[in-house]
Amino acid sequence: MANKLGALRQLIAEKKIDAYIIPGSDAHQSEYIADYWKSRHWFSGFTGSSGLVVVTKDKAGLWTDGRYFIQAEQELSGTGISLFKMNEPGVPTYGKWLDENLAAEATIGFDGRVISVSEFEGLKKDLSSKEISYKYEEDLLGNMWEDRPTMPTAPAFFHQAKFTGKTTSDKLSSIREEMEKERADMYLTAALDEIAWTVNMRGNDIPNTPVVYSYLIITASDAYLFADEQKVAAIKGELADVTILPYDSVFEFLNKNAAGRRLLYNPGGVSVRLFEAIPSDSKNIKMSTSIIGKLKAVKNSTEIENFKNAFIKEGVALVKLLKWLSEVGTKDIFETDIQAKISELRLEQEHCIGDSFTTIAAYGENAALMHYSPKEGSCAKVLPEGLLLVDTGGQYLDGTTDITRTFAVGPVTDEMRRDFTLVLKGHMALAGIKFLEGTTGVQLDVLARQPIWQAAMDYRSGTGHGLGFCLGVHEGPHGISPRLNSIKLTPGMICTNEPGIYKAGRHGIRTENVLLVKEAEKNEFGAFFDFETISFCPIDTAILDKALLSDEEISYLNNYHKQVYDKLSPFLDASEKEWLKNKTKSI
Repeated sequence: MANKLGALRQLIAEKKIDAYIIPGSDAHQSEYIADYWKSRHWFSGFTGSSGLVVVTKDKAGLWTDGRYFIQAEQELSGTGISLFKMNEPGVPTYGKWLDENLAAEATIGFDGRVISVSEFEGLKKDLSSKEISYKYEEDLLGNMWEDRPTMPTAPAFFHQAKFTGKTTSDKLSSIREEMEKERADMYLTAALDEIAWTVNMRGNDIPNTPVVYSYLIITASDAYLFADEQKVAAIKGELADVTILPYDSVFEFLNKNAAGRRLLYNPGGVSVRLFEAIPSDSKNIKMSTSIIGKLKAVKNSTEIENFKNAFIKEGVALVKLLKWLSEVGTKDIFETDIQAKISELRLEQEHCIGDSFTTIAAYGENAALMHYSPKEGSCAKVLPEGLLLVDTGGQYLDGTTDITRTFAVGPVTDEMRRDFTLVLKGHMALAGIKFLEGTTGVQLDVLARQPIWQAAMDYRSGTGHGLGFCLGVHEGPHGISPRLNSIKLTPGMICTNEPGIYKAGRHGIRTENVLLVKEAEKNEFGAFFDFETISFCPIDTAILDKALLSDEEISYLNNYHKQVYDKLSPFLDASEKEWLKNKTKSI
């Protein structure tokens, strides 16, 4: 690490740069990225999906959010990079920190492919009191990274209408209707999930997220897909609604064809370098929320039925996993063994194409790291005591799944029992709510936290996120979180419900199901919606402190477990049914 810091500082000195920014994103602002783009990981050793490094001639810092505080402290130890805990009292943003640490006429450098327009605008605002110059034409880490992986080359595949429910033509028509409302005649998106959804294309460019590195431009009459032509060659006939052009030609295309056009784009998803290719006389229309993002967030009836089917299969795989664990005990079982086993069981299910993220199998204190990833040879052995957390999900052609269970692998403490019960109380409070049309996730977040807050605890993450359809395991624009979000929860939206309690050095607890927003009733007061839980796996009632539960909560849990048994048992053998029957019996 000292060598990397020294080499980068030498480079920025040669380039007359005072501070260099290293984000953790790719050219499409993706959450998960191909190895080629993992510059921040390669440079700092920090493996979290969210974080940004800043290096000056004598200082270096990493900014990340509460999901990764414990992990970042461990991974940055001894690197010379300081941790800045975002959104904590007294901790400046990286922009404010640069404002405090740079001279009035300093120069800041970064790779303009991997910082969005909105991020850049925010940075310039933080530094508006200074005469800052910016250099974003060069990837300095690319000059240092000798064994950098190449860009992915795996072929794409077509996602059939029996799964998606709508053709590419259907989706382009819906997009163009929204463009007309915005008085736009050209629409640019670089978001890989949006592009994959629109043209019904899936791929293997990013592990666990079936997308293809590409750009998409839509006009009133045409659509242009910019992608590696070799990747899409086999499905070219299925992509008849779009003109396929080389991936890197998007810059030249914009420069030649966007002049004078009313171009619609999302500054949070378009890079600085891509924006610079747009002619200055283009009449740009910024979106706070992407048209495609809003359209794909509301699942159609075919997607919803497919989603439900995918979660039945996911539940079956999880029951098989939990039964396996109960039979082998914890003798010589490591966290990575659990990862491998659930992946194996999941792939036995119809239409499964892999995991939707790297399974978090976290024993004991490791579960306090919200996004812990066990490594072969250095992970924990599961002992016959305490708690094991398994957060896992799959990619199916008929949906993307995500579910978490925490269960006992031996005797548990009273503290563990109480924390587990408080998390479940918050989980049930959110799952059982009825709410008025127009409600956002911000308004509902407190329901999941209230039992935990009452015990003077909290969790440093949102409560729920959207799910893609055979796409990203984390997708918006909606969510359930304290962070301001104006997107209203609408029937057809799918969102996770995952409160937790995480205590460094002790344990981590999370209970996660997936909710479908649906219509409940309409009366003189308006339309009311509620949630339908569509994920099914037993909750470990052996850990509960039943005295903390109300009669209503006990009834809710018993009804949920009846559904778990009724929905999953038809797909299990006799011994698995018997095991599940015991785990779902009424309390």
